[in-house]
Amino acid sequence: MTNRTYCPRLSFTTLCSILTVLVSASHARADEEAPVAATESRPAPESHGSAFVDPLGFLMFGPRVGVEAGTPHITGGVYGRWFSPGLLGRSLFLNDGDSFAFSYGVGARGRYYLGEGQRGFHLGAGAEYLRTRVENSAALVATVSGYVVPYAEVGYRLAFDRFYAGASAVLGYAAKLSSTVQNLPGGSNAGSYEATNESSVYGSAALELGVYF
Repeated sequence: MTNRTYCPRLSFTTLCSILTVLVSASHARADEEAPVAATESRPAPESHGSAFVDPLGFLMFGPRVGVEAGTPHITGGVYGRWFSPGLLGRSLFLNDGDSFAFSYGVGARGRYYLGEGQRGFHLGAGAEYLRTRVENSAALVATVSGYVVPYAEVGYRLAFDRFYAGASAVLGYAAKLSSTVQNLPGGSNAGSYEATNESSVYGSAALELGVYF
């Protein structure tokens, strides 16, 4: 008597059912993984530049507004500063009886961003022209000074789609170019005063809130 091995045979209908289940499971798994992969590989939105404000300037050397433009990694920018209300600037420039009249700065800078799309860590350098007017109502004199301020900076920018927030630390040198003492209305003592040389190294910080365009 010969021993025979029994091998079950799958019917065509059963085989089709198994293949249908496997294909459905594969599609379901792909649908679950697709959003994750899309999120991880989503590129930064393309931007040519941005406009920003620096409200931290109220505590430092005055608030700023500006714009920058360039490539995904390299940008150039210009800005203006209202120097008068800056608390740190007031403590360094004003003596008893002094007050700021309108004082301002205009500057230009360049930056290199390590991240794509003008994001992430950045290094930069720039220069600013600063004009101050300090008045003393008791002596009835005003001192008008001009400075050139070269500086270097390092910082980080965190982007939220088309908006961003960035912080940076700045190290520079304020070199006085000129200074004159003038009489205020009713005053005649300007000739008795001499402007002092206030050139110095300084450190500052900035907080930029901006929108890409």
